[in-house]
Amino acid sequence: MLAAVLAVGLVSFASAAKKPKAKQKVEGSIALPQTGGPAGACVYRTQRSIMATSGQPNGIVGYTFDVDPATAGRKFKLTVGEGAGLDISFYSELGDPTDPTVAPSNVGFETAGPGGEKGIVPAGYPIAFVCMTEGTNATFTYKAG
Repeated sequence: MLAAVLAVGLVSFASAAKKPKAKQKVEGSIALPQTGGPAGACVYRTQRSIMATSGQPNGIVGYTFDVDPATAGRKFKLTVGEGAGLDISFYSELGDPTDPTVAPSNVGFETAGPGGEKGIVPAGYPIAFVCMTEGTNATFTYKAG
């Protein structure tokens, strides 16, 4: 009987150890590039202002989404259609869009030129903001985990 109890415990432990890794996939599109051009950085304040005033934040000058906290510390990749340049920043909070003197803590991945970004999802930054620095009407896929 003791052997049966131990066997069940070992099977349960092995099953728990083989938990699937957290994965996240977000697909979206952005119509207009930010004003800084290919070498410029994205301005999250514009996106926050649109969110605060219209409630429709995604698809105009950026795309905001919640980051699955289980993907923190894992690799991410932001891919984009040809000709467009997209950047991504991870934010600690939305912050106050009416206060231009204070920006929320963030970690940015902003490689100049066409293409997307890749890196490690930073822990403690539950909001992601994708923006376009060049091109128009770009689609993207974000994968993490």
